[in-house]
Amino acid sequence: MSTANENSESHASSSGHVLATSGWLDTHYLAMQPEYEEMLRWVGIQPDWHVLDAGCGNGSYLRLMTELVGNGGKVSALDLASENVQEVEARAGQGTWSAPVSARVGSILDLPYDNHSLDAAWCANTSQYLTDEELRTMLGEMKRVVRPGGLIAIKDVDLTALQFQPTTPMLTIHLCEALCRAGDQLMCQCFFRTIGLSQWLRAAGLLDIRQKPTLLVRLQPLRPVEKTFVCDLMRFMSRNAQQLDLPPRESQQWKQLGDVSSPDHITNHPDFQYRRIDTVFVGRVP
Repeated sequence: MSTANENSESHASSSGHVLATSGWLDTHYLAMQPEYEEMLRWVGIQPDWHVLDAGCGNGSYLRLMTELVGNGGKVSALDLASENVQEVEARAGQGTWSAPVSARVGSILDLPYDNHSLDAAWCANTSQYLTDEELRTMLGEMKRVVRPGGLIAIKDVDLTALQFQPTTPMLTIHLCEALCRAGDQLMCQCFFRTIGLSQWLRAAGLLDIRQKPTLLVRLQPLRPVEKTFVCDLMRFMSRNAQQLDLPPRESQQWKQLGDVSSPDHITNHPDFQYRRIDTVFVGRVP
C-alpha cells in the first residue's frame, strides 16, 4: 500500500489512480482550458440533452457541459473517488451552472443508469487507466445507457508526441520504452492507448466515428498555472525515470527536469517548449 507521501507525490486519489487529485485536476484543466473546451464543444452535445460525464474527476468539464445542454437539459456525473464526487456536489450547490447536475460514486465498468436513458456520454483522461478488457466493458456500458442515435465521446492524451524542449528529442519515448520493459502497464497505456482508440470504438459497434487531434503547446512566457502543471508533470516523470535503466545522459536529464526549483531549470529557458497531442473520438450509437 502506498504511503501518504507517495500518494501526495503521485497525486493519487482515494481510488488509487495517479495524477487524479483535485489540485492536480484543477491545475491540469486550467493550464489547457482553451483546447479542452474546444474539444468538448466539438463533440456535438445539443440543448436539452441528458449527458453523462463518466469519470468526471472533480468536475472540470461540468460548467461547460451544463452550458451546452442549457436549462432544459441535465448532466449526470460519475466518479470512483468519493472525494471528487463531494467536490462536484459542492460546486453544483453553488447554483452557478446552467443545468442541474446529479453526481454519484460509481464505476464506469458498471454504469448505474437505465438502458438508453442518456443522449450522450463523455469520458476524459480515463481510458488510459483501463486494461483492454475494462475498456471493452466501459464502451459496452456506454453503448447500453446511451439511446440509439446518441453520442459516445472519449478524450485522452497521446503521449507519443510529448516533448519538453530543449532536451534530447527521444527522451520521453525512451522513458516509455523503459517503463514498458519494466512491466509498468499503466504508463504503457498512457503512451499508446490513445492512438488506437478509433479502432476500439469501431469494435464496440459505434457508427460514424470521427476524431479531432489537437496539438497543445506552451511557450515562454508561461502563465503561473502552466508552469505549475508542467513542473508537477516533470517531477512525476523524473521520479519514474530514476527507477529505470536508462542511458546515463538521459538519466541525468530526467534528474535535472525533476529539480524544478533550480534557477537553471528548463522552464526558465527562453526557448522552453512543452508540447503533446490530445484527441477526442466520437461515435454514434446504432
